[in-house]
Amino acid sequence: MDNFFLDILSGFWQVIAVIFHALSPLIIGLVLAYLFNPAVEWVRFKIAGNPTEPLPQETPKGRGAAIFITYTAVLMILLLIIYAFVVLILGALPSGGIEETAANVYDYFESSFESITSFISQYADVSQFKSALADWIRDKFSFTGIIQFITTFAGSLISLFIGLVASIYLLKDKEFFLSLWQKFLSMILKQKVHGVTNEILGEINNVLTTFIKGALIDSLIVAFLSSLALSLVKVEYAVIIGIIGGLLNIIPYFGPFFGMVPAFLVALTTNGLGQAIIAVLALLGVQQIDSNYIYSKVVGSSTGLHPLFVLLSVSIFGYFGGIIGMLLAVPAAGLIQILIKKWAYR
Repeated sequence: MDNFFLDILSGFWQVIAVIFHALSPLIIGLVLAYLFNPAVEWVRFKIAGNPTEPLPQETPKGRGAAIFITYTAVLMILLLIIYAFVVLILGALPSGGIEETAANVYDYFESSFESITSFISQYADVSQFKSALADWIRDKFSFTGIIQFITTFAGSLISLFIGLVASIYLLKDKEFFLSLWQKFLSMILKQKVHGVTNEILGEINNVLTTFIKGALIDSLIVAFLSSLALSLVKVEYAVIIGIIGGLLNIIPYFGPFFGMVPAFLVALTTNGLGQAIIAVLALLGVQQIDSNYIYSKVVGSSTGLHPLFVLLSVSIFGYFGGIIGMLLAVPAAGLIQILIKKWAYR
């Protein structure tokens, strides 16, 4: 009987995975449109102001120009962030062409990987790891593996491009799609339930929008500041450690600690305990700046969760879902809180 239910769950999960894979361009488009919508609306308001005769299914004036300006600005910001990390990696402004700069960045990461592998080999038997790595390389870089990689990579690029185009259409004709959504809800739900559902979805939208945008911006800032701080104190692989620290910073409470561990270990093994302590103090300084000035501005108390509940949610979700569970813990707990409140005060 247990195997029967497990087989059903496994089959159901496989069906969901296939559906998500088939709809991945649309999902990408929805996510991009969801993230960029506030910026597009702000730019559109600055260009054209409020529409004089707002119609629920017509696109307001200036929406197309606002989409173009927003997407262009996002692309420029991404390029500036990449350029800033390249400057930290090279230790100076790039002086050669694009090919030379790319080669220098590649050499940086390659030498970092070789040094880390060499360090691990001093304290552990890496023969099994090398054998497994050789088998993996042989499988992945065989003719069949290369064809499969190229196919997967090309498919991902196509999905991303289609999702990008879909997000533009979703943003441009937002009123039309929202009208369709409301008509669909009114068809399947009673009027009272329809109103409550819209109210809950509105609150969920506020929580997710604030948290996701804020967490991403905060992560980028912390990654850059950590890389800069570690570079100033002469820690090896400062940019790599800084990027890892920025990504882990999304995890409340535990993330900053996880980000300090590689900085401490690298500084300890290369320049001794003194620099390891300095590296940790530098990251503690970054965390103080982040927690007191940056995080409160860009994220704040978007979920409305008590710190104890945040800690418990991260622990529970981390136990069942690992690092991914920790990343999703806070927004998921915020959504659960909204549903519980609506159920308790209905």
